[in-house]
Amino acid sequence: MSIWHQRWNENRIGFHRLEANPTLDEHWSSLALQNSAKVLVPLCGKSLDMHWLHEQGHTVVGIELVEKAVKQFFEDASASAVVDKKPTGTKYSTESIHIYHADFFEVQPDEAPFDAWYDRAALVALPSSMRQAYVEQLCNLTSKGSQGLMVTFDYPQNEMQGPPFALPDSEVESLFSKHFQVLRIQWSDLLEEEQRDLSRCSLSVFVLTRR
Repeated sequence: MSIWHQRWNENRIGFHRLEANPTLDEHWSSLALQNSAKVLVPLCGKSLDMHWLHEQGHTVVGIELVEKAVKQFFEDASASAVVDKKPTGTKYSTESIHIYHADFFEVQPDEAPFDAWYDRAALVALPSSMRQAYVEQLCNLTSKGSQGLMVTFDYPQNEMQGPPFALPDSEVESLFSKHFQVLRIQWSDLLEEEQRDLSRCSLSVFVLTRR
């Protein structure tokens, strides 16, 4: 059982927010997307961010490993999803929100390639050994010129057991610069906000443009 299956089974989902992330309101317009853009949300959980993105007119496609999270997303919205078995996962759909219960690294969504993507807590949920594969799969699923909004966290990794794992800005540059233009648009010191015994903690927000 993965750590994420265990967390959902035990309802240890403190990472789930009860409203859309303020980063979307503040920065999504930086991407200058068409309302009709197809937006990918990797490792989406049951995030309400997907409703926010749908309200902007986008077709929203989430990918989530834990089936319980997928079902709860639609139950919480009192929505009846159409279920369609696919070779690389199971697709749950309403009119403009689709979530694949699947392995992100193997799934082949019908809607690909995507015009944009949003990562609030996906890459920081992965240990460093899996991050290059994540970037490669993003390249497989997005079109040239596509843009992503990504939120990351950094802290001394030896001071806390992830996830979320520490992801320094320098590693973001190293991982993405070959295939994406990397622009950091926000850096915030979170040390006073975090109720953890950390010597430092920060948040960064990036706009990444596919080359």
